[in-house]
Amino acid sequence: MKPHLLRIKRGGKKNSEKNARRESVDLHRAGLATLTVVVLSVLLSLPLLLPNQVSLKLGDMAPDNIIAQRTARYEDTSETEMRRTQAAGSVGKVYDPVPNAADQSVGALKTIFRTVEDTRSSANRVSASAGAVKVRSQLGSLIGSHVSDPTLAYLLAISENDLRDVEDNVLRIVSATMGREIREDPADMRDAREKAMREATKLLHDQRKALVVGEIAQDVLRPNRIYNEERTIALQEKARKKVQPVNRLITRGDLVIAKGEPVLQEHLDKFEALGLTHPTLDYRSILCYALLVILMMWIVVTYLLRYHPDVYANTRAMWLLALIAMVSTLALRVGGSMLGINLSPAHVGYLGILWVVVAGMFMAVLINPQVSVVIVALLSIVLSLLLNNELKYATTALITALVGIYSVANIRDRHDLMRAGGALAAVGVLLVWITGGLGNDNFTTMMEGTFWAGVIIPLVTVSLFFFGTVPLERPFGRTTHISLLELADTNKPLLRRLVMEAPGTYTHCMTVGHLAESAAESIGADPLVARVASYYHDIGKIRRPHFFIENQNIENVHDRMNPTLSALVITSHIKDGVDIAQEFRVPKVVLDVISQHHGTSLVQYFYNQYTGEQEPSTAVEQQFRYPGPKPQTKEAAVVMLADAVEAASRGLAKPTPSKIELLVNRIVADKLRDGQLDESDLTFKDLSKISEGFVRTLVSINHARIDYGEAEARKTADADSDSELTKDTGEGAQDPERGPTAAAS
Repeated sequence: MKPHLLRIKRGGKKNSEKNARRESVDLHRAGLATLTVVVLSVLLSLPLLLPNQVSLKLGDMAPDNIIAQRTARYEDTSETEMRRTQAAGSVGKVYDPVPNAADQSVGALKTIFRTVEDTRSSANRVSASAGAVKVRSQLGSLIGSHVSDPTLAYLLAISENDLRDVEDNVLRIVSATMGREIREDPADMRDAREKAMREATKLLHDQRKALVVGEIAQDVLRPNRIYNEERTIALQEKARKKVQPVNRLITRGDLVIAKGEPVLQEHLDKFEALGLTHPTLDYRSILCYALLVILMMWIVVTYLLRYHPDVYANTRAMWLLALIAMVSTLALRVGGSMLGINLSPAHVGYLGILWVVVAGMFMAVLINPQVSVVIVALLSIVLSLLLNNELKYATTALITALVGIYSVANIRDRHDLMRAGGALAAVGVLLVWITGGLGNDNFTTMMEGTFWAGVIIPLVTVSLFFFGTVPLERPFGRTTHISLLELADTNKPLLRRLVMEAPGTYTHCMTVGHLAESAAESIGADPLVARVASYYHDIGKIRRPHFFIENQNIENVHDRMNPTLSALVITSHIKDGVDIAQEFRVPKVVLDVISQHHGTSLVQYFYNQYTGEQEPSTAVEQQFRYPGPKPQTKEAAVVMLADAVEAASRGLAKPTPSKIELLVNRIVADKLRDGQLDESDLTFKDLSKISEGFVRTLVSINHARIDYGEAEARKTADADSDSELTKDTGEGAQDPERGPTAAAS
């Protein structure tokens, strides 16, 4: 609890030093953020920054298998060209109408018959065969090969009426035929002439006359639709343009071309799309990756500032967080392919799941379980991007990582680690069959996934977690529950020294550990940290054990010392404890409790002795206070209260529940009143739970029984209890007076 007090600025120099220190810390974090963004962007863009080059040409034999290092879309130019050719061919030719085509045919018809008439009426009449030659020579190109010489001879030989009749029939057939569409096409012309001959045969019963009429009609027919090449080409080109390119997808890990396979146009298209023919930097993709990393970095920093400022303020924790993120991203990106191992997309996906789970478990025990949830969610998104937006593996990675985080958040021994591996295997296999069923995977694929999720991922994950946490703890100032459990072993050298050199203090520490553990658990603090820190909180008493009442047998050495020196000896066990703990390389979380478990409390007994002969003052009071700092965490505050309660409870003559409850409430109230809990996160509700836990535990330890005596006897006992509280031997007792200097510990 931190009351809102007005702070007075007493010196500009001190404030300027704080500001300078804050600026340096901010610059340090800015540098770390920049480094992290650059490294993560480079890792994600690695295939774009280091593209391979292929010099194969059409028809060459591939010297080795070529695997796609990234996903790309390419245009299948062969298929596209085939479809465009088909579209252009389906358009057909374009014909324009020929003006006066029918008139031209009729004019040619009349010219033929006028020439025949002129030849018939000439003065020098010749034979029919000779006349036919003469007519043909006069008509020239106007008459074609369809009109034979016998036909011309027939026209010269028949009567005028028959000649008029032939002309009329030819005109009728030509007019009817030219009324239909006749394109400038050999097949179309041939069809029109055949129709004209059939019409003549149908119209005339005289076969000879029908043949003559048909030949002349065939000869004078003309195309009334002429081919327009320019418009035809334009329409064909338009049809080609309407055909969309045939795009295909090649995914990361796919075989582009097999060894010994001839290079086709399709392969060249794939090489071009993958940037293997002319490798260049894809600046757009690189920029997008960088923006994505910056966005994720902003989300993490904002989350830490808002919900976990303790993590953000810890420089080494931020470095560890960045290191785990960078190593995990590197593992996701490498995935085996960059190591020369040809892995299928499924194998790359399962490797990605493995690294996301490992990262989550590391962060859960080394940083914070809530922070690890945010990071694994972002890493799952990255995994999805690297696997072509494949949500199957991203979903599996996120859920499996959450199970791993939950399994190791409060891990205490190897059995817990084995249970974590079993939970990972069970959930992983279940997810394989769920996602496989949704994706219609075949039985073989799901069995392969079962092996990965049920055997490889749990085994490798647990192994990396077990062997990886130890080297990361000390360099980054982190402490896991496994390390705390090792410290709790009473065979540790430091605890062995404590039990041999200060047995009373050892017993006190064990009891405080029991009290602190139950109280921490009741308020949601870390009970293991509270218990282990309690074991070591008075380790400084090893240097001068006989100056503390619990280790004295007969004589109290303080009877021969002045109060100021006695207070100095008593308070020095904090500094001595810190020095000894650092010598034995005790973790920082325990070291902090050692330095904070008395806060700035007043050594009440010796202060009262000193001020009994002179006027009290603030300056004098400061000489009898512990150096601090005050407890900064819930665990440190719980140890402080447990220490004071346990020490005071040993002075109770008859520890009845009422006496114990009165004692506990008084000590907690005094600590609160003295401001010793101001810098911790304890609430009034927490203090109530802590007091209840202390009373319950102390009653159990002291086997207290209810006093069924008279009320007067109870009053006397309570009075005796109050008098016991005033007997302070240097630490642990509480002065019955109310006020800010009443707390003694």
